[in-house]
Formats: sequence, structure tokens, C-alpha cells
Amino acid sequence: MTLLNGYWSKWLNKRIPAASQHQLNHQNIFIFPSKFGLLFLSLCVLLFLLGTNYQNNLMLLLCYFLLALFLVTILASYINFARINIQIGKCPEVFVGDNLHIPLWLNANNNGVSGPNGQLNFKLRPEKQPANKNKANQTDTFVDVNAFSNPINLSQKCRKRGKLSLSRVTIECYYPLGLYRCWTHLAFTHQITVFPKPIPCNIKLQVSDRNSTKNSGEIVNEQAGHDDFSHLKAYQLGEPLNHVAWKQLAKGRGMVSKQFSTTGNQIGWLKLSPQ
Repeated sequence: MTLLNGYWSKWLNKRIPAASQHQLNHQNIFIFPSKFGLLFLSLCVLLFLLGTNYQNNLMLLLCYFLLALFLVTILASYINFARINIQIGKCPEVFVGDNLHIPLWLNANNNGVSGPNGQLNFKLRPEKQPANKNKANQTDTFVDVNAFSNPINLSQKCRKRGKLSLSRVTIECYYPLGLYRCWTHLAFTHQITVFPKPIPCNIKLQVSDRNSTKNSGEIVNEQAGHDDFSHLKAYQLGEPLNHVAWKQLAKGRGMVSKQFSTTGNQIGWLKLSPQ
């Protein structure tokens, strides 16, 4: 099965190359009768056998009508599915072990053009399927195209860091009568980098007692400067007069000067000690 999956992936890459936007057409649409469609076709064969055996023209007429409906439905299914235009949005940053949310915009640029009808099923097709694959882990996203809002969000598990290749998105539809299954496997070109998962740790820097610590955890120290008012002190000869607190002098408190300070970050160094 691994060899067949490899050939199938190569054929898909050639038939449906990766792009940021896809317009469905005859090159990327697959159609085949569904299980209900095969039962419907079996009913037509049974009616034909009964009609010819009992020479019942009404039964033959019903058989021909159902067969004509079966053939016409394939065209209606293709026309409806070919109205899909889908493009990928901007993916957020993600860490190892988290789920990557993939936004898909359905018919976002088709202004005034009628879109598809019915219900669409979106699911991610893994490139490498494990031998003990559990289908219950694969989540499908069902979208009613007559009542939905963009974007359509899909989720992919990020198991290792580095550049991530998005899995192909499988879209399928059974509109209008459920006789045919229309589906496609779309690949999107998007640069996604999975970052290493951060590990929380408590690092305490040794600082002197005169340094103060903010509530945010930032280590700071006060230095003489011109930014913020710090305190008042006795005036000394030679200090600039614009630092004199004239309001204090007017109140009879003597000559005092205003002192200013500036806050600067304390530089901390991490040193790796040998074990």
C-alpha cells in the first residue's frame, strides 16, 4: 500500500499542483456513483428485468425514466461542484504539539456569481497514513453553503518543529440527489514554520540591594537624570537656579533644589556553569 500511495501522491501533484487559490473544473474534479447511486442503478436493472420478463411497458417506462434521471444528475452534480472557488488565508503561528488552524475562504471573490448548493464536507488528507490508522481521529467539517460564514477553519496537528507541509484538503459533495459523489484533493502553497514549544522556567538574577523590582518582573535601577522628579534637598552653591524650588522658598522653607532621576534597566548575565 505504501508504494501505491506514493504513485497516487505523485499523480495528484502532477494533476492538481499546489496553489494559493483553486477554481474547480474538469481537471481537478472526480465523480463516481455513491453507495445510494449504486443501489439506485441496481433498482433500474431490476426493473428492466422484471419489465422484459412480464412484458410490462409501464415498468419499462419507469426504468427508462429513472435511468435518464440517473444520467442527467451527473451533469447537475458537476455544474454545482464546479462553482467552488477556494483560497487559503493567513495561518497563525503555532508551536510543537498544538493544532494549526487553517482558514479557507469559500467563494470570497465571486461577487454576484451564484455559488454551489447543498452541503460540503472538508477534511484533511494525511500524506502518510499509518498502518493502525484510527478513522475516529479524523474530524470532518460539514458546511452548509447556503448558510455559512467565512472563513472555514480546519485543524492539523503539528508533531515536529520546522517547516510544515500542509496536507491536501479533500472536499466532497453529494448534491443534488445523493446519486453521485463529487470530490477533489486540493494542495495549498503556504509557508508555515512550527516553533519549538517554550518551556517555562524561573530565572533569578543576582542584583544589589539598591536595585528595585517592578511588578512586571523587570529589574530596574534609578540613576541621576532629567526625566522624573525624585526628591528635594538643601541648595548648594553652584547648582543651576532652574533647579531651585521657588514655591518652597516663597513659603519660607529656605533654599532647596529639586533633584531628578531616570530609570534604567539593570543588565543581567546568564552564565552556564559546567556540570
